Amino acid sequence: MDGFLAGGNMNAVERSGNTVLRSVGAWTPTVHRYLDYLAVAGINWAPRPLGIESGRERLSFIEGDVPLYPLPDWVWPDAVLEQGARRLRQLHDASIGFGLDGAVWQSPAKIPAEVICHNDFSPHNLAFVDGEIVGAIDFDMCSPGPRLWDLAYFATRAVPLTSVTPDNAPGMDDARRRVELLLAAYGSDATWSDILRVAAIRLHDLAQMSLDKAVELEKPHLRDEAAEYDRDANFLRELMADERRTSQQPN
Repeated sequence: MDGFLAGGNMNAVERSGNTVLRSVGAWTPTVHRYLDYLAVAGINWAPRPLGIESGRERLSFIEGDVPLYPLPDWVWPDAVLEQGARRLRQLHDASIGFGLDGAVWQSPAKIPAEVICHNDFSPHNLAFVDGEIVGAIDFDMCSPGPRLWDLAYFATRAVPLTSVTPDNAPGMDDARRRVELLLAAYGSDATWSDILRVAAIRLHDLAQMSLDKAVELEKPHLRDEAAEYDRDANFLRELMADERRTSQQPN
């Protein structure tokens, strides 16, 4: 079914048959080259670039249900969290060897540049069929960075690690277990503390980007989103501080 798709926050997304049309930027040729590289590397569940037409890019459409906020119940099972972590590992591993000469990115590159990060890998950018993750979308913010940058952000959305937990989502009392589940499924030796530390930094970074985009795109609602990101980042910082104080108390 043709028409504009729900959920686009930074970019108007229009479906046309089995393809998707989106606005382009200076980074679009690099992202298209990267998506082609992923296909060569065996990733068959990401969009394929089909060209640029009159200031818009055309991509293949990924069939499946892409959840909107508030996220539905079927996003929260442990099995979905593990699937997402495994998909993210596949994506990161497939990016190794991508040529960076002449690359232009919308999102600034981060150090260490271990892989190409998706930079918005979360349930709202995953396509599901019968509870199974069948694809990932919205690669326009991708850029080089550390694996932990994507892992920590995925944890904030999918564990979740937020100051206000949705009624249908696992609570913070289960967060450490779910983070450890995510890390095991990905195959990372990072820790709970690593995730909290980088997640707080990632959320502050996202808040600043949202403020910049609010001005650039003339979308005032992004200021409210920036405030939420800052709130969640501060919540995670307080959680880390509380855990440090507890660990330093004498037995």
